[in-house]
Amino acid sequence: MNKTENILLRCSIGEKKIISELAKKCGLTLSEYCRGQALHGEIKAIPPLSQEEIEYFHLLKTYCTHFNRISSLIRKRDPGLVEEIRQLVDKLTRLQRRIV
Repeated sequence: MNKTENILLRCSIGEKKIISELAKKCGLTLSEYCRGQALHGEIKAIPPLSQEEIEYFHLLKTYCTHFNRISSLIRKRDPGLVEEIRQLVDKLTRLQRRIV
């Protein structure tokens, strides 16, 4: 959506600092934060993820894909199912060792 209209908002230096910090905590620009507050009334701060957390989410997505594939194999009664499950269990065990 093309945003071409401006709204002028007056506030004190202290208020601007507070609003800017809240926007930063939410990972938004000052404009995005003010627009979200005006339209929706509440914006929750979501802290940025570390690189390690991002990697874990990618791994979880991969494992979700593997579980979906396994469930499909079970439905089709594929003879290679046991090997597929063994490989997945090995990967999960390695991941558990990294986390703990």
